[in-house]
Amino acid sequence: MAVTVEQQAPLVVLDESDRIVGVGAYAESQFRPLLGEVMWDCFPGSKPLFKPYYDSARRTREAVEFVQFYDGNVARVRAVPRSDGQLALYWEPLARLDTLTLGGLVTSLERSLELLDDRRSGLDRQDARKTLRIIEGGR
Repeated sequence: MAVTVEQQAPLVVLDESDRIVGVGAYAESQFRPLLGEVMWDCFPGSKPLFKPYYDSARRTREAVEFVQFYDGNVARVRAVPRSDGQLALYWEPLARLDTLTLGGLVTSLERSLELLDDRRSGLDRQDARKTLRIIEGGR
């Protein structure tokens, strides 16, 4: 018996026009009031940062994962194309930049970079493991 576990990350679903048409339980408080709205109208300045990745996912029909900074937050975003032409967006908040003081900004930037380096190292290790092969034989 196979068991699937639904991702417990925030979820927003966009139609082909980037209109918000679905909202998962973990994103309801922020996105439920925005149902039916075009994403870019709700989040000014976000279009050039996010849309190229969303377009790439739609064009290639493959999930695209990226890290982006927007509105004081650093998040890992995963755009997953669906068979019905819609796009499912999942994200994981990584850090919030503290812009109240210069010291807070420096500290939060350093923390963000550490998180990204740690995650990148983990991805590099996963990629390396995928390339390893067991070769039988030898002495």
